[in-house]
Amino acid sequence: MTSLLRQLPRIKEGIVLVEYSSTDHPERAMAEIFTEWMNQGITPLIVDIGDALHVFIQNLRFQGVELPIENVPVIKERGTVNVGNVVGNVDVVEDFDHHLAIYAKFAREVPLESRNHTIVLGMERFSFTFMSDPPKLERYFEKITRLYLPVEERISFLFLNVDIASEYLKKGLEQDSDYVIQVVGKDAKLLKSPGGVGYAVL
Repeated sequence: MTSLLRQLPRIKEGIVLVEYSSTDHPERAMAEIFTEWMNQGITPLIVDIGDALHVFIQNLRFQGVELPIENVPVIKERGTVNVGNVVGNVDVVEDFDHHLAIYAKFAREVPLESRNHTIVLGMERFSFTFMSDPPKLERYFEKITRLYLPVEERISFLFLNVDIASEYLKKGLEQDSDYVIQVVGKDAKLLKSPGGVGYAVL
C-alpha cells in the first residue's frame, strides 16, 4: 500500500473515515492498519456490520493474505457469519436506546486498549435499514453513529462504501471525521486532516 496508509496506524487519537467504491480494495487498507497495530502489541476491536468482516477476510484470502483474526474481539451489528472472537451480536437496530445499551454491554467485555483502537467495517449498511424512511436515518445517524466517534486517546477507523451509503450518511461522517482518506485501487489520497488537505497526517 502507499506510504500514507502505512502512517495511519501511528495516529494517536481521532476518527479516520476510509472511503472506497465497490470496485476498490479497502481490505488492503484494513490489513495494513490491523497488522501495524498487532506489530505494536495492540489487539484492536472490530465492529462488524452486516458480515462486512467476512467479505474483507475472504477478499484478502483471494490475494494470498491471512490475518490472525481468531482471537480478535468482534462486536457484530446484525449479520450471520461469525469471524474472529465474537463477544456479542447487536440485532436490534430500530430501537436506538436499546441498541446503545446492548452495544455498551458487549464493549465493556473488551479490554480498554482494544476499545481505544477500533476498526468499524460496513458503515454503509446502516443505510439499508431506513431506506424508505430518510428522516429516521438522520435520527439514527445523530444518535448511533456518534457512538463510534473517539474520545481523548482513542482512534477509530470507519470504512464506508460510498457507492452504497446514502448521501446523508456520507456527508455526516465526513463532517465529523478528523481525517478522510479515499482509497482508489491500491492508492490512497488524503481528503481531510486537522491541518487541512495537503498537510501531513502525522
